[in-house]
This record gives sequence, structure tokens and C-alpha cells, in this order.
Amino acid sequence: MSKETPAWVREAREFCRSAGIEVSGWGSDTLLVKVESPDRANRVASQLRPLGFEPIEDEDEAEAGLLLLSRNPAATRAKQTESWTNVDVSQRPTIERAAPVLEGSLSIWCFWYSIAKAEPKSWFYAALASILLIIFLRDVSRFWGWKLQMSPEELRVRRNFRWSAIPWTQIQAAETGPAGGRNQEAVTLTLASNARLGLGTFGYRFARSLRDCLRKEINQRRREPK
Repeated sequence: MSKETPAWVREAREFCRSAGIEVSGWGSDTLLVKVESPDRANRVASQLRPLGFEPIEDEDEAEAGLLLLSRNPAATRAKQTESWTNVDVSQRPTIERAAPVLEGSLSIWCFWYSIAKAEPKSWFYAALASILLIIFLRDVSRFWGWKLQMSPEELRVRRNFRWSAIPWTQIQAAETGPAGGRNQEAVTLTLASNARLGLGTFGYRFARSLRDCLRKEINQRRREPK
């Protein structure tokens, strides 16, 4: 948030106070307000639109019951995109890659504990250890087995430890879409043959960082002289 209070803040705060809208914070051209539901967010956005504010999609704020609005939507979205494109997309986020370590450690501990316990507790911990082991193996393949490399000629993607190479000339677009899980999005390439190639499912911030990075590479190569 900006240290200096912008001139428009006083008017916006007075309006919000009279309309029963709780202000949580503000930036140089953004306003953050509390909302209890999507319906409430839509109503608040409509109320603040005459003051020059437009709602900005932000999953983190929405999860916290907040609504982000901007007087300069293009600049705010550009800042979001810049923060996404600064992410290292060559491998999955560190928190995901750390998950198998915890799962494997818990599995080993449960196996050890099952040996030290008498039945029926020993069977319970042995079963739990087996479940954790399955989860560990799955996540090793998903998280450690994923990698992305870009060269001037092609995009190389490793999924489940198996590499695929796609020439840039064959890639038409990169898109994200809902993946079923909470805050999860799938990244998909559209190829020249109209086929679609899924690159994986990720947290939405990483998914959009990957999407925007790929779009930048695709557009850059389209501008290059033949």
C-alpha cells in the first residue's frame, strides 16, 4: 500500500462509510474492501463503479473475503501479470516439491511405529504407512517428475519423468482453465493441428505465470523475421 494517501481516497472512504462498505486498504490507484460473498462483491462493485473503480480478479483476495478495485485496471492487471511472469516456471513451486519429502518421512515413521506397537494398533499404522507411501509415489511423479525447458527451436516438457518436445512453430496458443480443485488451473497448449496438449494442473498463480511466459515466447517468435 502507498505511504502517501492519494487525493481520491477521502471521497472513496466517505462514500463507503455512507454505503456501509468496509474499507480494508488502498494503494496508489486501488481500493480493497471487505465483502462476505460473490453477490455482495457484485453489489459493491456496482456501487463503486460511478467513482471510477473497476473490480480486479484476484483469487487470494477473494478467498480472504476481500474485493480489489482499481481506478486504472489496465495498470493493475499489468502489475499482476508482471509479478506472475517473474516466477521461475522451469519447475514446480518449492512448496509442492517439498511435499513428497514430508509424505515419505511420515510413511517411514508409521512403518517403524507399527512394528513397535501390538495389534490392532500395529495394523492401523501399517495401513496408514501404506497409504502415505502411495501418496508419496504419486507426488514424486507429479512434482519431481515435472520440468520445463525452452530453447530457440522448441519447448520441452517433462511430465511423470517423460519428456516431450514441441517445436514453437507448432504452438498456436497457451491457455488456462478450471481444473476442478480449489485454486487449481490447468495449462493447455493449442497446436497447429488444432490438437490440445495439457501441460499439467497447478496452483492458479503458477498456472498463470506459466501461461503468460509461454504467450510471451509465442508472440516473440511470431514477430521474428522468417
